[in-house]
Amino acid sequence: MRQGMRQGRHGTPHGGRPPGVRPVERTAAPPALRPGQRLCLRGRSAHAVTGTTLLLLAVGAAPAFAAPAASDERDVQLVYCLDRDHRPDLVDAAVRLRVLRPDSVAGLDRVRPAGAGGRMTLERWAERREKDFERACSALMAAASEAPVAAAKDSGEESWFTTFLKGLPLLAAGALLTLGGQFSERHSAERRLLKQQLGADESAYRTAVREYLAGYEHDPRTDHSAVRATREALAGTLSRVPGPSTRREAARLVADGLPLAQPLPDARDGYLLDTDARTEDAERERVSVERHLRSISELNRTSLHWSWLTLRTRIARRTAPGAAV
Repeated sequence: MRQGMRQGRHGTPHGGRPPGVRPVERTAAPPALRPGQRLCLRGRSAHAVTGTTLLLLAVGAAPAFAAPAASDERDVQLVYCLDRDHRPDLVDAAVRLRVLRPDSVAGLDRVRPAGAGGRMTLERWAERREKDFERACSALMAAASEAPVAAAKDSGEESWFTTFLKGLPLLAAGALLTLGGQFSERHSAERRLLKQQLGADESAYRTAVREYLAGYEHDPRTDHSAVRATREALAGTLSRVPGPSTRREAARLVADGLPLAQPLPDARDGYLLDTDARTEDAERERVSVERHLRSISELNRTSLHWSWLTLRTRIARRTAPGAAV
């Protein structure tokens, strides 16, 4: 009995197994290790931790544009750097970083990786040499995006001020030309309007005078209100004639001397005027009116003419006998 039990204990485990069948290896409990093996494993664990740490640091210190495959950043790199316009720059950057050989040409779409390897397309190179592609593409994108910003930061305010100083004379000249053009246009428009107004008032005054004098020859009590109204309108327009001062003075003299401020008399020295006398007075007023109206047309002469008259008048006043020194 004891022998059978001993055979069962050594020959067949609990639960039983056929003879000749090897037991299944268990992984739950590893075999005991010797002290030397423990030191070896501890060293391996330390190397594994150190390697993992260095890997994490390397990943953390990777360039901002370096990205793993099948990521948004990776897609951006592929789209940007493999664009037709950026391929030459990508090859130049890769050659400078020595990840492509100097005889690589983007135009032929045949590049040669550094080290072992024959010619291949840029797409194939980006697929097979991911690290090299990411390095070159990252450098290209960083140079394209950060270099202009840094240059602008270094010389932004000074460059703006220098540009402003260089363009200041042109700005000033443009402003002066604009102001001069606006002033000249406004002045010309005002002169045209004033000339038209003078012409209209002069014509209305002449018509009123002609009708009044024609009626006065037959009836001394002919209505004079139209002449008075048109004369006042013409005098008001003459008061708005612009300088120089010589022209303003001439316009004032014309306005003050306009004939027929009052109706013509129907009697003189206590005697009623007959038709011949009234006709003589009417003709004399016609001549006076035409002389004053002709002087209005002279007011439309150029400003240069009136400026010269103003200067000559001032010189004459200063050189006149008894003038103040």
